[in-house]
Amino acid sequence: MKIKYITLIILTITFYSCKNYHNDFINWADNIEKGTDINLVKKNQPSYIEIDWSKPDTFNGCHSYYVKNIKGNRDILHMSYELVFKDNKYQYRDSNK
Repeated sequence: MKIKYITLIILTITFYSCKNYHNDFINWADNIEKGTDINLVKKNQPSYIEIDWSKPDTFNGCHSYYVKNIKGNRDILHMSYELVFKDNKYQYRDSNK
């Protein structure tokens, strides 16, 4: 019983000590200036996020790129995110449940 308790404590500490980049991603995406060229956004993409640049969704003349992974993400709402561009210029971050 004591071993289970110690193991649970170690696992809990390990889980919560891992960096959650969810809020960092939101801050980064929300601070990209509207009209920033897509190549500059790609160049400045943080290493803790993975974006599918190869398969954009197209709607109303805009292209949205799906954020495939945010390192350490523990978002309890399981939100999904996309970066939206028009004419290869950044427009906004879209989020969906």
